[in-house]
Amino acid sequence: MDKAYDLFREMKNQGISPNVVTYTSTIDGLCKSKEMDKAEKVLQQMLDAGVQPDNITYNSLINGYSVWECGRSQLERSKICQIVVSHHVLFLATRSCMLSAKCIFDSMVKNRPKPDVTSYAVLLHGYATQGCLADVGNMFNLMESNGVAPDHHVFTILIDAFARRGMMDKAILIFEDMRKKGVNPDVCTYLTLISAYCRMGRLSDALEKFNHMVDVGVPPDSPVYSCLIQGHCIHGDLVKANELISEMMNKGIPPPCIKFFNSIINNLCNEGRVAKGEGIMDMILHTGQNPDVITFNSLIDGYCLVGDMKEALRIVDV
Repeated sequence: MDKAYDLFREMKNQGISPNVVTYTSTIDGLCKSKEMDKAEKVLQQMLDAGVQPDNITYNSLINGYSVWECGRSQLERSKICQIVVSHHVLFLATRSCMLSAKCIFDSMVKNRPKPDVTSYAVLLHGYATQGCLADVGNMFNLMESNGVAPDHHVFTILIDAFARRGMMDKAILIFEDMRKKGVNPDVCTYLTLISAYCRMGRLSDALEKFNHMVDVGVPPDSPVYSCLIQGHCIHGDLVKANELISEMMNKGIPPPCIKFFNSIINNLCNEGRVAKGEGIMDMILHTGQNPDVITFNSLIDGYCLVGDMKEALRIVDV
């Protein structure tokens, strides 16, 4: 199993994205080898990568925990049960089977194992994804009334639930409540707010949150910069977008790839703002990259769309 696990890690190091079969095979092998710590880590990597576990994945874990349970103390068996039940709730919630997930959760509240912060986070995320904001609020209140302290992940789920629907006043109230309770926002929390502000065209508010995260010692990462760059490009402020690119490059953060810029150019061209789209070509050169065939095709199509054949032919001749 060691060789298989090493091969799995090498696969990821080479930039090859494992699929559900690869992850599940690795987890199953680790479970059969009673290496449950490694199996849990692979499961977490799987979830972080956005690959949804299936029945086989969870059956492997349940079988692994059942074998591993032999000879363990009552406390350890309780922890194992917690993990298995939490995973099952997660499995149902990620498939939008919220009624079934809630039934299991309610059973956990009444009996054992008691739900932990992860169990609450799973249901909160499920409700938030479906836009059930009333259920989100009720679940959060239940969590606090049962003495389970929300962590930064839970608060970020709440903030995102309201921010995605443009309810920024509510999102900011949760953000401030988070800080008052001594839970420090991380880069994902700030990105959630910045992204929402950018979508709404509230770029000054987005920059204010960006500056705030820097002031409190949370270093912006590539997704944060990319979000701000995209927001300023879409809303026509290419000067500020270029400044942000220079700033991130000066900090040693790699600039966005050509696909990122092509996506923005394509959106602008589809909206008829072709001149703004062409202005982003200078931005591409600023990052040390060159426009590709997709870049030029988007601009040509854009000029054709607005009926400016002269400009379309000019791009063809570039």
